[in-house]
Amino acid sequence: MMQSDKKGTLEMVTAMVLSGTIGFFVIESGQSFWNVVFFRCLIGALFLGGYIALNGQFRREQFDLKVLGLIIAGGITLVGNWVLLFASFDHIPFSIATIAYHLQPIMLVIAGALLARQLPGLHILFWLAVALGGLWLVVGLDSTQLTALFDGQSATESVMTGLLLALGSALLYTITTLLTKKVSDIPSGVIAFVQVLLGGAFLLPFVEFGDLPTELPAWGYLAFLGLINTGFMYVIMYDAFQRLSTSLIAILSFIYPVVALFVDYAAFDHAITLAQGVGVVLILLAVCAVKFDWKLRFKAQVLGAAS
Repeated sequence: MMQSDKKGTLEMVTAMVLSGTIGFFVIESGQSFWNVVFFRCLIGALFLGGYIALNGQFRREQFDLKVLGLIIAGGITLVGNWVLLFASFDHIPFSIATIAYHLQPIMLVIAGALLARQLPGLHILFWLAVALGGLWLVVGLDSTQLTALFDGQSATESVMTGLLLALGSALLYTITTLLTKKVSDIPSGVIAFVQVLLGGAFLLPFVEFGDLPTELPAWGYLAFLGLINTGFMYVIMYDAFQRLSTSLIAILSFIYPVVALFVDYAAFDHAITLAQGVGVVLILLAVCAVKFDWKLRFKAQVLGAAS
């Protein structure tokens, strides 16, 4: 069990590091959201199809209607998560959408606790709050930006639409995670293959075929997104989902915005502020605290002071 936990942690960290690079490849491809997601699904499906065939992972006897239904439902929520998140960027800044979307670790912990019929531990909730505080600093959102968003009735409606889209995306990602944990007997590559294949079929009517890349580098960025950031990443990420607790999955998810910050700095020369540096430290502190089960001693200290 300990070895499985270590492997799952390494896989989840690797997956979150890769997730942090997705924005760079999306921007550099120069393609619309619909085209990017479609080619992620298409190229990812080709990679995953070859992967599971090479490893002999697809066995019909593993599937029944219930298992197949869970995998398909996970595919729908996965693609829906992508669609809602990118749609939210039309209504609110990327920074606010990121904060709203990264409420999903809290949703995941609460959902896991409800399914297990027990409340999450105080130390888990505390470190999640620390990680969210760090995320706020990493995004670099100040109060004037937030206030400006809500000036005027039409602006308010647009903001609320964007927030609801981002929160809906976070909820769908949470459901995808929980559904994936429900089919732990199925190889992660098979699950990902069925889901991205379904996603590609769903997105086909929205592809802008008249606006495809005309230069080789753009196809290279799309290929990397499909092969590495979809095919390979979802194999290891889904395997991690099946190995780790929902609490650890939730807290490790905060690695993604930290990596995205440094990729933004390295690729686009965006300076990292002191506040963002503090935010990174808080997120990494929270990750370590949950991973190594650092317990809070508040109760013991209060009792000791009272006596």
